[in-house]
Amino acid sequence: MKDKQLHTPEGFRDFLPDECMLKRDVIKRVEAVFTGYGYRPVSSPMLEYFEVFDKTGSTPPAQMYRLFDREGGILTMRSDMTPPIVRIAATNYAQDDFPLRFFYTENSFRCHESYRGRAGEFTESGVELIGASGIEAEAEIIALAIQSLLAAGIVDFKVYIEHTEFFKGILNECTRLDDQSVVSVMETLYTRNMAEAGKLLRSCGASPDADRLIERLNSLTGGRKLLDELRRMNLGASAGSAVETLLGLDDILSDYGYDQYLFDFVPSGHLDYYTGIVFHGYARGMGFSALDGGRYDSLPPRFGLQKCGSAVGFAIKVDNLCSILNNKLDNNGVVAPADLLLAYAPENRAMALRVASQFRAQGLIVENAFEKAHTLEEAMDVAADEQSPVDRLILRARRKNISGVVYFGEGEQVIVANAMDGTRKLTSIQKLLREEL
Repeated sequence: MKDKQLHTPEGFRDFLPDECMLKRDVIKRVEAVFTGYGYRPVSSPMLEYFEVFDKTGSTPPAQMYRLFDREGGILTMRSDMTPPIVRIAATNYAQDDFPLRFFYTENSFRCHESYRGRAGEFTESGVELIGASGIEAEAEIIALAIQSLLAAGIVDFKVYIEHTEFFKGILNECTRLDDQSVVSVMETLYTRNMAEAGKLLRSCGASPDADRLIERLNSLTGGRKLLDELRRMNLGASAGSAVETLLGLDDILSDYGYDQYLFDFVPSGHLDYYTGIVFHGYARGMGFSALDGGRYDSLPPRFGLQKCGSAVGFAIKVDNLCSILNNKLDNNGVVAPADLLLAYAPENRAMALRVASQFRAQGLIVENAFEKAHTLEEAMDVAADEQSPVDRLILRARRKNISGVVYFGEGEQVIVANAMDGTRKLTSIQKLLREEL
């Protein structure tokens, strides 16, 4: 039996300094992009009422961490940021305030039946554009997603764009399937298993035209080329409208200058709260997405926003993004080492701490060594192991990749040592403050 005192729960993990610094840097970069587009930060509580997520298409109840408040109300740990932000919009803003541009960086929580590497807690940075309809709004969101990945340091990636109404329109207009059969076929199409989808269509008595169309789609690839070919096919009104939307997006994103980051416009079988375009960003060599987003016009009306019901957004999976970036880092990591290792005799502690504060105000990183030597003579004294306290400080600094050591002795005297080559000199506090360190 493992010692639970020394372990984290399944699906949860610790983040060490290098990972935390990388994560903070990524968040800072992407939030600067969000701000540049006019998006403003919001934050929601970690605990929400279960009803905020229930029947929204967001997170299955089985994946929510649930508990009870003192009145017996069911609470859930936040599993997705979109429903809480729609709730914020519905309860704090008037109709004249729309469209609303929000961004966030928050942790969410999901309980998986079998984790297999999936996180129970994960960080997302994302945006929500609430109350704006049309492809101009969708193009802004996709462009913002692309620019966010670029700002974070990801350059080799592609964005896959889908549309929820494509297959749904074909099935509704070209076949006589009941609702359950449509759901079964859609679930199969979502996995891109066209052969199995064809079998289901035939078993449900679908028209030969629909069967042939699904089979043909399996051989169609490419972005604009695929869309142009689909436009020439007899798809029906709903699926045809989805193709026209994707063509319009392609035109606008080309105007943004981001068409080189677009890949296949993939027909979609999504069944969750997305109601139009859906997109995913993938970096080369990674099997998981770096970001996901789409339009979710059906969600705002559930919170009373009937007149401002249009919404579109995306979320960057910060932890996934950091995994991609971490693979590109050298062995030195991303945490900046301290510039100086500080030590002092007890009687000169006040002066040493004040000078260290001045160095920090100048942007230097100063780490206190808590050295116990009292005087300069003791600091320089060679012990039985042929290492003086200053020698040991230099070795400690070298192991931690700290470039210098400053030792405040009694009075005005200071020892300054270069940890890289071991050289040292005796100087005064006043000279130390004037010198370039």
